[in-house]
Amino acid sequence: MKKIVATLLGASLVCGFAGCGGGGSGAAEIPDTPEGAAYEYRHSVMEALAFKVGRLRSMAMGETPANDAAFAKDANDVAALAGMLPEGFIPNSIVGPSIALPEIWMNKADFDAKAMAFHNNAQALATAATAQGFEAAKGMVQAVGGGCGDCHRPYRRRQQ
Repeated sequence: MKKIVATLLGASLVCGFAGCGGGGSGAAEIPDTPEGAAYEYRHSVMEALAFKVGRLRSMAMGETPANDAAFAKDANDVAALAGMLPEGFIPNSIVGPSIALPEIWMNKADFDAKAMAFHNNAQALATAATAQGFEAAKGMVQAVGGGCGDCHRPYRRRQQ
């Protein structure tokens, strides 16, 4: 159980563009604006991605038992979420506790290309998992997880 929690926590840290909102004094307030809504949207999508990628990674690494149906469902969910993610990056949406960097919008073509590569890798994983099962697709999880870091390294402020 500790390995599962550690895996999910690690995936959450890897796949989160945005910090947690609320929950204590000094937490930055999220404005009731389209930019605030975009932040909340992308944060929610990132949290769901972290959970689902964590489950895929846990199975692929043998930390939890492999299950073809659960693996395929989670892979399909990741592909759907990956396609939804860019919608949350509207201009001027570095609000509240966001750790997104302005470089996202200064180099939007690169950011969009990385987001598309992430989506394409997630879609390929989902297709393989659905058509061929866990054993055939498990090696593709690393490419999906690597796509998180491809955006996070240049476009996310490092947390202290």
